[in-house]
Amino acid sequence: MTGRATLVVTGSDGRGALALAAAVASEAAAASGRAALLAEFGDEARRRPPTLLAAQPSRDLESRLREEGARCSARGHLCHLGAEASGEELERVAVLADACEAELVVVALPPRLWAPALALWRHFDTGRRSGLLVASLPRERSMAALAVAEMRSRGWRARVARSGPSFLAARRALAGLRPGGVAGDRAGRLAVSLLGSRGAARGESGQALPAVLAACAALAGCALVLASIGGAVTGKQRVQRAADLSALSATRAMRDSMPRLLAPARLPDGRVNPRHISRAAYLGGAELAAEEAAEQNGVDPRRLRISFPDSRAMPPLRARVEVRAEIDPAELPGGERLESEAAAGGAAAPEPIPVTAVAVAEAGAGETAAAWTGAEGQATGGGYGGPLVYRNGEGMRPDVGAAYDRMAVAASAAGHSLLVSSGFRSDAEQAALWEAHPDPTWVAPPGQSLHRCATELDLGPATAYGWLAAKATRFGFVQRYSWEPWHYGFDAGPAPCSREGESGGAPSRSPDGAASRDALPAFVPERYRATIERSAARWGVSGAMLAAQLMAESGFDPNAVSPAGAQGIAQFMPGTAASMGLRDPFDPVAAIDAQAHLMSDLLKQLGSIPLALAAYNAGPGAVEPCMCIPPYPETQAYVARILALLKGTGALAAPELEVRLVK
Repeated sequence: MTGRATLVVTGSDGRGALALAAAVASEAAAASGRAALLAEFGDEARRRPPTLLAAQPSRDLESRLREEGARCSARGHLCHLGAEASGEELERVAVLADACEAELVVVALPPRLWAPALALWRHFDTGRRSGLLVASLPRERSMAALAVAEMRSRGWRARVARSGPSFLAARRALAGLRPGGVAGDRAGRLAVSLLGSRGAARGESGQALPAVLAACAALAGCALVLASIGGAVTGKQRVQRAADLSALSATRAMRDSMPRLLAPARLPDGRVNPRHISRAAYLGGAELAAEEAAEQNGVDPRRLRISFPDSRAMPPLRARVEVRAEIDPAELPGGERLESEAAAGGAAAPEPIPVTAVAVAEAGAGETAAAWTGAEGQATGGGYGGPLVYRNGEGMRPDVGAAYDRMAVAASAAGHSLLVSSGFRSDAEQAALWEAHPDPTWVAPPGQSLHRCATELDLGPATAYGWLAAKATRFGFVQRYSWEPWHYGFDAGPAPCSREGESGGAPSRSPDGAASRDALPAFVPERYRATIERSAARWGVSGAMLAAQLMAESGFDPNAVSPAGAQGIAQFMPGTAASMGLRDPFDPVAAIDAQAHLMSDLLKQLGSIPLALAAYNAGPGAVEPCMCIPPYPETQAYVARILALLKGTGALAAPELEVRLVK
């Protein structure tokens, strides 16, 4: 429906995000005379009762939704719909919104559904799409900047708010009433900006919305937004903001240019590869991005000092920006009065105030990205009980994830960007779904759905259905039902819900019975390629991952010795080498096989590539208690570097690196 306006809202403060979503929806509906559908997703989401003050458009929308089988309620200017926090429920609500022709749709959901919602909604809605993020500033400002950049890259309008409305205003908004006062003004301006509701912005000439990140810088092909809170900011804050943006821009430029840095310098026929760039060009592009960001924020680029703390690493992923500036006191609040008083008294004008700001940014797989997935490393709730890995926020068996990665890479080469809309669903989740929708034509009864085995995937977008039908079997996936072109099951490993499958799956096999192996990156020396492929096949791990590790560990130097005492091409510590039965760490063939063996064990134990890499570097004891990458700078940099190598070569669909400020 081209006339629809959709707003997706999330934030670390779940209640604040829900209340702000309701406030914006109420203001938009009241101003436009239309009903707004407010879909509330969450583990505690409940059906809110209808109110006597429900407007007629809300009642009409409620009737249309009930005809589609939805349990909803008209409340003031809103029609409320409660839903569980799952990918399947997200798709169900999108289908309902489309079927009932809702013109204003506001979706409030937990952070772990943010990315799936952005990816999913574009397939159901061709109208105006917007996103609103409620973030705790300044702690989450780098995360907020990246979220805004992602939304803008998808063509979504984007805003960031610092908090939701007050308690009383929140109660009014959730009842479908306009919040009134300052909260109403804020929500009205957001409604105009995000939903295009004309007439909703009352008092537009009044106080600026202090919770919205209002500064926008055009940075090397992307837009990053940071906070300017409470009106005017001091000179020190302006300089620090410029340093932050410059460091983030430089790091993002490095991350985006990484595939060209890692591309082979020459093509197979010996000609120069036009896609390849040198290390100097790679860092030079980052410097240029930092300078452009500084200039956009009112700082002379000549006042920047840009350095790369890990410039000798491959690839570099850190940028440090130091800004040395001078602030004219006359430009500060009250400065004109001081200057005029000094002139009247015959005194010299106030001296410029020197200011120095430093910012360091990095691309890494850190806590922010992990915290927003809501992912559990081990399946619970009945059905499959082994380790889980995640794609688009949906869980699956590790061998299924590895096979999907290979299929996603092939699909990308054919012009399709695959999306997982549903994966593992436990018996408990299936029972709750069945209780809400006891219709076997839509929902399988508890204990019957193969999704409980962590081997079934619902895939999209619809434009990829033809490609999947023709190619999915090459990667071990079969279409389960002819009438469901999105539903594929993995049958190249242990049987679904089998005892063998509980360990996370065996090495996946292609239809001809040979172990599946991903192509090795071009940077692997010829003399080690056969060794890596043999060990990868023997232990059922990715050869590309082993190659990236060896590149990061030693640069394929079999005689390398680290200051900490790690030895050989795979950098084994003596104690670890002995535990793996590796007698000579300087024997590259034996060391690579031991590396593959260890990574196989760690992947089965921890269920994800980033966690297994962290355990290889810091030991399982530092990773398993929290199921996270431990807060050791060396370990975080190690994991980030290997993921960068995997992403840059395209040999494996590695997790996206997060660009963030670290200082």
